Amino acid sequence: MAQTTASGNGQEILFAAFSVRDGRYALDAAGIQEVIRLPPLTRVRHATAEVAGIMNLRGKIVTVVDLGLRLGLPKAVHGNDSRVLIVENRGEFIGLLVDRVDDVLEVQPDQWEPLPANLSAGQARFFKGVCRANGRIISILDADRILTQGEV
Repeated sequence: MAQTTASGNGQEILFAAFSVRDGRYALDAAGIQEVIRLPPLTRVRHATAEVAGIMNLRGKIVTVVDLGLRLGLPKAVHGNDSRVLIVENRGEFIGLLVDRVDDVLEVQPDQWEPLPANLSAGQARFFKGVCRANGRIISILDADRILTQGEV
């Protein structure tokens, strides 16, 4: 999708921003392989509720995780704006199902803020921090923690 222009050395980082339920979130754009429309999914028997299903992506089987359920949010009905963010984790492609992809943001390190203190440890484990961009507060997710906490 997009590339990171820099990381912790004082230059901006590109983030892919998206919506899940009523929240606005972002992931480092460098970690996203591609963004696709929600294809028909094959349900997986006995999988956890957050596994929306599996799909065929150019000959590779990709597990699709409902990011909202992973974050502890209620189940949503997905529509025309729903997208799947394809990320790689331990040599395997995983799809993260989101409600809508918004834009790519350039975030300066001084725009980062710590997580609010009132978040429980269970909620906070998936986040790197928050930032202000384009007049909105965006929660920055940690893709590694989202993909490795529990079974995907």
